[in-house]
Amino acid sequence: MKTPLDAAALKNRVIGLLARREYSRLELIQRLRQQAASVSILNNVLDALEQDGYLSDQRCAESFIRQRLGQYWGPKRIRYELQQKGIPASLINRLLEEADPDWDALALNLATKRFDLSGRADLKEQAKRLRYLVNYGFSYDQAQRALKTDLM
Repeated sequence: MKTPLDAAALKNRVIGLLARREYSRLELIQRLRQQAASVSILNNVLDALEQDGYLSDQRCAESFIRQRLGQYWGPKRIRYELQQKGIPASLINRLLEEADPDWDALALNLATKRFDLSGRADLKEQAKRLRYLVNYGFSYDQAQRALKTDLM
């Protein structure tokens, strides 16, 4: 069994992780809880790194939103994933409002990337396309507007 990490080793480990990508505080706690000598030491290290500007839930959320918008994710899925990372709902809502993406255009771009929208589709194909967009986090209304269908 490995020896538990002390404060200095934990700090180095966290900085190494943050050098690769942004992590939320909850993600780091979940990832390093087993390796730390104690949870209080881990929290103290994370507090210090937060004060020094190395760790920021806002920066993590902003980075995640930018990345997922580039992958054509919808608002519901982005919200869900950020909540799983421990980001507060108020921060998520504020950052999504600031990003102000055109959700209908994103849904249309995703549908165009995945399906040939030039011809008419039967009901089964329309339902398949609608489910695809909903699975990416778009609401039924957004998916319908993007596909210009009236399924329900």
